[in-house]
Amino acid sequence: MSASPSDAIRSGSSAPSETPAWYDEIDGVRLVDRLTSYYNILLAFVWLILIPQWSTAVWLFLAHALAAMIPLLLKRARDGLSRFGRVLRDIYPLIFILPFWTELDLVRRLLHDANFDRVVGALDLALFGIHLETVFLPNMDAIWFSEIMYFAYFAYYLTVIVPVLYMAFKGSPEMKADITFRVVLIYVSCFFVYIAFPVDGPHWLTEHHQGDFQRGFFYRLEQALQSEGDALGCSFPSSHVAASTTMAYLGFRWFSKPTAWLLTLGAIGVVLSTVYTQNHYAIDSVAGIIWAFWIQLMVAPVLIRWWRGEQHRAKGSI
Repeated sequence: MSASPSDAIRSGSSAPSETPAWYDEIDGVRLVDRLTSYYNILLAFVWLILIPQWSTAVWLFLAHALAAMIPLLLKRARDGLSRFGRVLRDIYPLIFILPFWTELDLVRRLLHDANFDRVVGALDLALFGIHLETVFLPNMDAIWFSEIMYFAYFAYYLTVIVPVLYMAFKGSPEMKADITFRVVLIYVSCFFVYIAFPVDGPHWLTEHHQGDFQRGFFYRLEQALQSEGDALGCSFPSSHVAASTTMAYLGFRWFSKPTAWLLTLGAIGVVLSTVYTQNHYAIDSVAGIIWAFWIQLMVAPVLIRWWRGEQHRAKGSI
């Protein structure tokens, strides 16, 4: 990704026309700030109703209630932020994705007594005629192929983190606004589904295939990563697939064609490897692709139009 901010946009095309609608702030607050705040309000409500069940939930309620007030703080600070404060303001919604993810496991265990795997598993069987995760790895478990698949699964982190880092250090203000908004949107939308409709998936519910492939470096690396950050109830739709598909989509919006196709290749690898590694039903991956395009092509434009209306109302009240 060596292109400059101006070269990062496809040759001959202008910046996406929607960008100014949320790039322009309202009293120091961006659309992504409002989106993050609304998700914090949702989580504050979830933890509030869980306080009688788990007393420690009061602290998570307070944390989310305070985090939901960040737009008010930004409105008060406006142009008074230091350089570090402006950098932190730009990236904090992305940073919040990690704690949002880590608490989903607790939410699943405390809020729901059961999962919806029977429903999703039946849909998977109806669509494919067999649970593909039960046959893909056992029939193709040569270590050389397994390492390719486990590397593809690991590459999910690269397809998300590397473009975001490029955006943070080299991207134009328009690029930063667009990518930050759309990345946060795809994650919190998946998290909302996990809270309301938890599916645990084959990673938690089925016996995994054993074999020589388990000696592989990328197999062991992925197992180590999962032991640190897996969450129950987060299988459908696959956020790995939804996020990597989103990054491929953003690649064609903001990066050079070679970079966009590389991100697309990475997304395809994630789609296949989520099933191969027996972490997801195949329908989870299909749903992740559909969810990503629905969010980016249908939901995001609606939110953008709403934000544009908010801007017009704010200007009219001046």
